[in-house]
Amino acid sequence: MNPQAQIMAKQALLSVLALVCLAACPSWAIADQPSVNPTSMSFAAGGTIRLELNKGTMEVVGVPGDKITVSWHSPSSQNERDVIVKLQRFGEKNATIVVDGPGNRMRYHIEVPRQSNITIRMRAGELEVQDFAGSLDAELLAGEMDLHVAQPRHYRNVSASVTAGELNARPWHIETGGLWRSFKASGEGEYNLRAHLLAGQLRIRSE
Repeated sequence: MNPQAQIMAKQALLSVLALVCLAACPSWAIADQPSVNPTSMSFAAGGTIRLELNKGTMEVVGVPGDKITVSWHSPSSQNERDVIVKLQRFGEKNATIVVDGPGNRMRYHIEVPRQSNITIRMRAGELEVQDFAGSLDAELLAGEMDLHVAQPRHYRNVSASVTAGELNARPWHIETGGLWRSFKASGEGEYNLRAHLLAGQLRIRSE
């Protein structure tokens, strides 16, 4: 890499790190009361669910049945009491999950109907998604994203990218790292898959 390219790469990495620092700051909060653990809401399979998540370790799991349930655990009982969860339905086919609370040593477990289309926006931490059948659109600013998805033949459009970090998508034979890494694929399936990570590690694997 020539000197000018090295300078540009370093400047880009510094910009990314600055954004990561902003993502990790505890500036995002909901003016509301702490929630009962667990918190649940009925919601039929086959709909679209949007998750707005702050930080921590988040596990999103598809389960049989027609219900959304959010639970959480921390070694600190005070941290558990500070968690705020909002569940809201919009008609028969759309729902929103908002989870805010401490991120340090906090684990969140979110169950959704297995047959759902899912959109996730998360600030910082560890995100794992598994055991679902549907389209997925996931964005994480800083941390680790681990997606357990269907076989490649089930997808129509696939797009994944990392601004700074590692990208591993073994079902599509992708393993790369560095700055501005991405790949796209297409097929005859019925689902769409999009994943973006600003800084960290993105892993995609088949169930």
